[in-house]
Amino acid sequence: MNDREQGTGNREPGTGNGERGTPPCSNFPVSGFRFPVPVVDVIVVTWNARPYLEELVRGLCVVDYPRDAFTVHIVDNASSDGSADYVKSVLANPPENLPKVVLHEPGSNTGFAAGNNLVMRTSTADYCYLLNHDAAFEEGSLREAVAVAEAHPNAGSVQSLLVLMQDPTTINSTGNDIHFAAFGYCRGYKQPVSEAPGDVQPIAYASGAGVLYRNSVLREVGLLDETLFAYHEDLDLGWRMMIAGHDNLLAPKSTLRHRYEFSRSVKKWYWMERNRWAVFLMNYRLGTIILTLPAMFVIEIATWLFAIKGGWIKEKGRATAWFFKPSTWRYIVSTRRKTRSLRKRSDREILKRFVSAIAYQDVESPFMRKVANPLMETYFAVLKFIVVW
Repeated sequence: MNDREQGTGNREPGTGNGERGTPPCSNFPVSGFRFPVPVVDVIVVTWNARPYLEELVRGLCVVDYPRDAFTVHIVDNASSDGSADYVKSVLANPPENLPKVVLHEPGSNTGFAAGNNLVMRTSTADYCYLLNHDAAFEEGSLREAVAVAEAHPNAGSVQSLLVLMQDPTTINSTGNDIHFAAFGYCRGYKQPVSEAPGDVQPIAYASGAGVLYRNSVLREVGLLDETLFAYHEDLDLGWRMMIAGHDNLLAPKSTLRHRYEFSRSVKKWYWMERNRWAVFLMNYRLGTIILTLPAMFVIEIATWLFAIKGGWIKEKGRATAWFFKPSTWRYIVSTRRKTRSLRKRSDREILKRFVSAIAYQDVESPFMRKVANPLMETYFAVLKFIVVW
């Protein structure tokens, strides 16, 4: 791995044990904010992201967080489109106000989870902020996210309000919901920004496109699960944080622009279906799994039909075949043990934070709205009543 550094400030990192480095500049514009200012590592994982990087760099230059209190880490997963070369050219001739940037080149496509973990694993900052390569900061994005985290010490994660870069008056995500069958989807998607919450809100989990994680909580619950590689790794981490007694929050005044489109790529369905079942089996208690299985099997039949109609039957088959490998069950059992050791919240409490209906516009249909969702709502109501553990 080659690391290249360029920046406008030389901050001294904290120790990773709650201690801070040298106090940064004192003009941090948040009333009541404690000093020294919390240190943040911003992490951007890129893979063939060249078309998005100019906007990303412009967003980094407008961040109003003290320059000696944050570092941007760009992890390029062996892009073939010149992404790393572009970053090197920016570092060789940095624009005004560019913060300190470190380029990491692991040499292969390690995936979203491992790419972020590369930095999070050795971070000595107070927080890590995960930023998608197709997203861009607004002026107060980072400052407001940190302010919310500092005001809520039990928060494990704080998500920024994500708006569509194509149309900043439209919401991408006001936090993500977890369906009791382990589907995850954006809350508030395609609604007007005027309808976004005005105050800090609890959410089921934070989108990895723009989220601040508290490093002390990451050390407690673990990092992103690298076996998941892509999709559901942020859901899994948010779920583990809830199990460990921490909260996931939305910071509505921290706005991030995200060039989001619901991908209809066939390949993604393998990861989504495989990982949905994996997190379901790893994070629920055994009794909850047993009670949920009847609904899961009905949903499974519907998913197979959806896969046939959508042309991704091979991906669904591959995802199912993964669970017939002994190594898969060794991984699931091992992860369940680790999760059990974290448990401070019951499934009964956690189910209160989950949802029963899939209310995501890009996958909605009359059948979903009029038949599937009402049936799942009834089933979920019974499930919440029965689960007392």
